[in-house]
Amino acid sequence: MPSPRVLLTGASGSMGFEAFLELRRRSSDYSTRLILRPSQVNRKMFARYLDDPGLEIVWGDLTNPDDVERAVEGVDFVLHPAAMISPGADQNPAAAREINVGGTENILASILRQPDGAERIRLVSVGSVAQYGDRLPPREWIRVGDPLIPSVHDHYALTKCEAEKQVVESGLRHWASLRQTFIVPPKILSLLDSILFHQPLEQRIEFITSRDAGYGLVQCLDAPEDFWGRIYNMSGGPACRIDYEQFIDDQFRLAGLGDYRKIFERNWFALKNFHCGYFEDSGELDHYLGHFRDDLSDTYAMIEEALRPWMKWGARLAPAPLLNLLARRWAEPLQWIAENDDARIKAFFGSREAWEGIPGWDWARVGIPGGRDARAPSRDDRSGHTFRDIGREDLVDFAHSRGGSLLSSDFEGWRQQHRWRCALKHEFQASPVLLLEGGYWCPECFPCPEVGRDWGWDHQAEVDPLLGRFYGKGSSPHVAA
Repeated sequence: MPSPRVLLTGASGSMGFEAFLELRRRSSDYSTRLILRPSQVNRKMFARYLDDPGLEIVWGDLTNPDDVERAVEGVDFVLHPAAMISPGADQNPAAAREINVGGTENILASILRQPDGAERIRLVSVGSVAQYGDRLPPREWIRVGDPLIPSVHDHYALTKCEAEKQVVESGLRHWASLRQTFIVPPKILSLLDSILFHQPLEQRIEFITSRDAGYGLVQCLDAPEDFWGRIYNMSGGPACRIDYEQFIDDQFRLAGLGDYRKIFERNWFALKNFHCGYFEDSGELDHYLGHFRDDLSDTYAMIEEALRPWMKWGARLAPAPLLNLLARRWAEPLQWIAENDDARIKAFFGSREAWEGIPGWDWARVGIPGGRDARAPSRDDRSGHTFRDIGREDLVDFAHSRGGSLLSSDFEGWRQQHRWRCALKHEFQASPVLLLEGGYWCPECFPCPEVGRDWGWDHQAEVDPLLGRFYGKGSSPHVAA
């Protein structure tokens, strides 16, 4: 009997390549097929594996339905981490949508065309913590079911939401969506980009290493029946929690660059409108996959090894004053201020006055009583839903919590399509699993770029009580009173 065949997308990415290496370690149990763009980089990267038994490479593109059809034909599993990520996705939203949404559409269509594909083929799709949007303290605790509020201008998050909705409502019996947190790559210097300054320094992060992310993805192949048909938050677990300012401080010291405050200025960093946080429920996925392996010390050991050449020469060749000048070129907030980009100033700072009120590092160090301990996370005590044990009255209550109503009169389970009405009187159809577990609501309101410059979240928070509990609740301890 032939081994089950696994199609892996995105094998040239950080998570995907680690998944590929893990599949090679399990070559006696699974045969592997990759779909890879025929770029010079990819051909060179995988040249050494071309003679591997049990490996097949389809040179093609996820945006080409014919290429995807060839890749999906005859497979038993599809592991789909491929995506165009930020910052590239936000710089080219059209391309991001074509790859992230269009690629997922092509995979789903090809699966459904396979013999008994809807029942037989198992799909694991990778989402993002970016789908939750801005989750600064005191709303830093995140769990599945929280309303999705992608940050303004985060086109990557929008594409991940749209792709995930298609997976959930696809009609496949065996699907899973893993909302992936920030992956710490060994090549940490690749993070030197303007997106560095889009994040508030008090942002909480529960990261994962690329090797644990890839390992966890492959572990899905052996998951039991009750694993499927669910959305999960994926991270490295409680041992991988840190705040952004501490993370920057640690990386600069690992690289031998000293105090980051001598290179960056406080008002280069946004006050809001990013993403990341602490996952309350990341242990649910670990229960199935057992991927909580690396902790903070393991991660820093990987980073230190990657930074070793820089640690020897970097600080000597690029002293702090020179790095300060170079970093100014990455600090997009300074460009927004210089160009009076009101839309981005409002999104990331609230107002120009708020940006002008940001004090320097000295105030930040002495102005917060108790230092870093005073900003330790506090658990949110809101109640949640039991998604597999619900009745019609639960759906009525849920719709009311979002300022809307349930229009369907019957109830046959959590996968059944129902009719709903939002507070703005839009009517739509969706399953309880998409809304209660996924955190989605009205598709006409999600998001509403035409309503002002904030994508409509301010307006919706006024009429959607559940969304209002999560939107605009962050704090910024570095802003002067």
